Order: sequence, then C-alpha cells, then structure tokens
Amino acid sequence: MKKASDHASAPARRHQSRRSADVEAPDYKDMVDHAVQGILVHANFRPLYANAAFARLFGYDSPEEILALPLIRPLLPAELWAQAEADYDDLIRGGEMPPALRLRGVRKDGREIWLSITMRVLDWHGAAAVQVNAFDITDYMIAENSMLDSEQRLRAMLEILPVPIYIVRRDDGKFLFVNRKTCLLFQQSTGPLLRSRSIDFFIDPQDRANLRMLLDTVPDIREVEVNMRTAQGRIFTAEVAAILLDYGGEPAILVALNDISQRKQLEQELFHQANVDVLTGISNRRHFLEQAEQEMRRARRFGRALSVMMIDLDHFKPINDTLGHAAGDAVLQGVVKAALESLRQSDIMGRLGGEEFAVLLPETEQAAAVEVADRLCQHIAERPIVTVKAAVPCTVSVGVAQMAESDNSVDDILLRADEAMFGAKRSGRNRVESIE
Repeated sequence: MKKASDHASAPARRHQSRRSADVEAPDYKDMVDHAVQGILVHANFRPLYANAAFARLFGYDSPEEILALPLIRPLLPAELWAQAEADYDDLIRGGEMPPALRLRGVRKDGREIWLSITMRVLDWHGAAAVQVNAFDITDYMIAENSMLDSEQRLRAMLEILPVPIYIVRRDDGKFLFVNRKTCLLFQQSTGPLLRSRSIDFFIDPQDRANLRMLLDTVPDIREVEVNMRTAQGRIFTAEVAAILLDYGGEPAILVALNDISQRKQLEQELFHQANVDVLTGISNRRHFLEQAEQEMRRARRFGRALSVMMIDLDHFKPINDTLGHAAGDAVLQGVVKAALESLRQSDIMGRLGGEEFAVLLPETEQAAAVEVADRLCQHIAERPIVTVKAAVPCTVSVGVAQMAESDNSVDDILLRADEAMFGAKRSGRNRVESIE
C-alpha cells in the first residue's frame, strides 16, 4: 500500500521540473533589451515597449523617454504620418508588408536619419500590437544618393557633348546610356537603343571581342578603327575610344565614337592621287619605286629571290602621230589590261613614264620571270587594242633581271632590266631578253 506522502510528491516533482526548465531557458526579455537592432512595440502608435538600441537610434537617453511619448509620431516626418497610419491599419487587418522598408526617421534633436525597418503583428498581453525592428542605414543612403547624383551629373555632361557617347554593360554589351549624338549616328531613337546591344552595330563581331580583350589589358583605348553599321544599314568607319567604369553599381564601358568615313574616303582619294597613275590605274613611278625598295628589303631579310621586268611598247610614237593622243591613251590602257591578265596576283606593275612600264616579281628567280614575260609578250601581241578609230595591233619588248648580291638599290636591278629591254628592241622587238 502506497503512502500518502508518495501521492503528494508527484505534483511537487512536476513543479520542480518546470522551475528547473525556466532557469535553463534563455532570458528573452534580456536578449531583446540588449539587442543590436532597435526594437519598438506600439499599439495604434502609442509606445508600449522600446529597447535601449531603439532609444539610442533616435537620440533619446533611455527607453523610458520613448515610452513617455503620448504617440510615436515625433519619430516620423510629418509628411509620412498618413502613409504610416494606412500601413498600420492594413497590417493589423492581416495585410502583408514588404520584407524591409526604407524610410526616414526624426531624432530627438530634429535631425533626420534613414532607417531599414521590418514590422510584424504580435499579441501584447491579449491585444494586437505591432513590433518594429529598425536599423540605421543613413551612411549607406548618403553613399547611394551620392552615387546617383554622380551618375546624373555624368549623364548630363555626356548628353551635351558634341560627339556620340554611350555606356554599355561590360559582360554582355547591353546599352545602359546613349546620348543624342549616338542616336543620330546609329539612326535609332533612345528607347530601342537601350533595348539593344552594342554588338548589333558591329560589322564584324570579332571587332568588339578584340576591344574587350584590349580593355582587359589596358584601362583605356584610343584611336582604334572599326567598321560599324547604323540601324538603317548605313556602313561607316568609326574611330573608337573606350574606358572602363562602374555605372549603376555594375562594371561598364564608356565608349566615344567618331565617324571618320569621310576622312577615310578623302585619305583614299589623296593616296590614289599620290600613288596611282591616272590614265592606267596602276602604280605611278614614285609609288612603284617605293614598293620596289620594300620588296628588295624583304627579299634580303628572308633570303628570297626578286626579279624585275622592264616593258616598252614597240612603235608607239606612230600610233600617237597617226591616230591621235586619245587613241594612244586607249592603247596604253589596253596594253596594261592585257599585261595584268598575264601576271600573277603577287606581281606589282607600275608606269615609269610614257609607254614604259615595270613589273616586280617577288619570290621569283630569273628563269621563272622569263616564262612570265614570254606569256605576257605573247598575250599582248595576240590581241589588237580597240580604239575609237581602229583596232591597233601592239607588241612590247621586255627585259628581265634578277636581284643580285651586289645590288645596292632598286636602280641597279632596274638598270640591268632596262639594258635587257633595249637588247630585245635591238633584236627585233616583240620579244623577251634577260641579263644576269
């Protein structure tokens, strides 16, 4: 039979167990009181609880100063009260708030601060209340606003510059900013451009890849020429300058363009005028001699052969005298056309003056050069040149010489080829002679 004392000991043991658990459990009030974040509990904006961190956040000496406020309205700018009340009513009725809100708070001294807050509804001694957790993000917001201000100033400056400038994201080339001049150059309005990528406007996508690789090596690039097209399909040559920067918090590239199509065309025209014989379209004397010097240096550097032809039309003066200079010009053009049909792509032909021409044959020994000259001579002789007055049969005399160790300049090899050409004339014309 159990003793009465045994029956009485069971409740006591359970009570003892609960007391022991309370001692071992964390002291949540102490944790909240000393939390790093500011914590406030209020019901309809009447403060019910505030921890020390919340008091410090708003410049009060103790939580009791917060609790002494009739309402917490002084902690918010006046223009936010109406929205705060609407958010409170919505939250109490079961609505959801964003995970975190950014808003301005007002310290005891009147200075405004920026806060990141979270809110939730809790049961406070049997009644609904709202718990607010707050962090000071003033320094972060100042930095962010400063960055935004800087970007706005940058956009304003770039917009008024008289050259096309755009900013693209570094990883995929998506347009982040375009100024008015860029829109005019690409023949596209701002909206569609900002939905595009810069690679869409490169003729060769590899050009953009090369620019990216170059920027990975150096912080900025200048005066790089690329071929681009507009949204309407116009092709132009652009001179590109680019620099790396951060824009909108992500790595980007600022690019300045200069449409140099007209300049390139002018350069080509000037080059053509300075280096091309107007009548025949081949190199003039000056340009041919420059090319000959280059070929001689290349042949010596790599130990390769180089041969030269000297070509002179046979009996050209009577053509001019009997048919006129217009017919003579047509004959010169026809002879050059026939000669080019007989030459290889690597051979270089130039007009030295009058009816005298020369041909450079790179990497060609004398025997092979003579074969090319024979083919040329025969091709010209087989095809009369058609002029406005008559079909004129033409022949040429050709001299061939190969570059020698003793040659000090282009003149040395040309002189030997010239001597061989006169030998061909003395031997009856319409033939090829060579000289060692």
